[in-house]
Amino acid sequence: MSRNSRFEHRDKRRKANMVLNILIGIVVVLILVVASSLLIFNKPKDPDVADAPSKTAPATSENKQNSQEDVKDPKKDTSDDSDAKKDDSSDQDDEKKKTDDEEKPNKDALKDAKETDGGKTSDVDKTYENDDWEPVGTEQSGSHTATYDSSSKDWKEMIKAMSYATGISEDQMTVLWLGNNGGPQDAKGTIRDKSTGERYRVEITWVDEKGWKPVKVEKLR
Repeated sequence: MSRNSRFEHRDKRRKANMVLNILIGIVVVLILVVASSLLIFNKPKDPDVADAPSKTAPATSENKQNSQEDVKDPKKDTSDDSDAKKDDSSDQDDEKKKTDDEEKPNKDALKDAKETDGGKTSDVDKTYENDDWEPVGTEQSGSHTATYDSSSKDWKEMIKAMSYATGISEDQMTVLWLGNNGGPQDAKGTIRDKSTGERYRVEITWVDEKGWKPVKVEKLR
């Protein structure tokens, strides 16, 4: 065999050994990778960790339920607030209407009364009497004595009785005179209607615990 042939043969063997070593290295690496994967995925689970979801699940469910109960429906709250406001408004309207009805004079008061021409004095044009007239009520209690002081509660209630009898509202009424009518519980007043200029003389009497009651109205000439 020639020298060149021996060199070529050695060179081929060296290359073959190199390739073989590389292949062996690759196989070893693959084996290590596969073995590591198997060890990782087949590792037994920690019992405490495995049981954790089952232990916490009921609590989570309960918390969720409590959260749902605590969450308020904004639409429902708004509706409740709206209903409450409507109820308050309705109550206020009813109360205002009731107060207005109580304070509003009856413009036809004298039309419902018995009317006669003239009166006891020459200055009387017409006389009105009505058996349906009622006491106007009172805030006073105990023994009563007529008080002709314009700042007194009794005075205000006498004005109210004259307004009730004539149908003239208190703000449209000018009191020309108000005083005693012959007895401690009897009074008489002369008033003028601001809107028409007409004058009236009104006789009233006190009813215990019920207030002043109109007795007679005279329209003056």
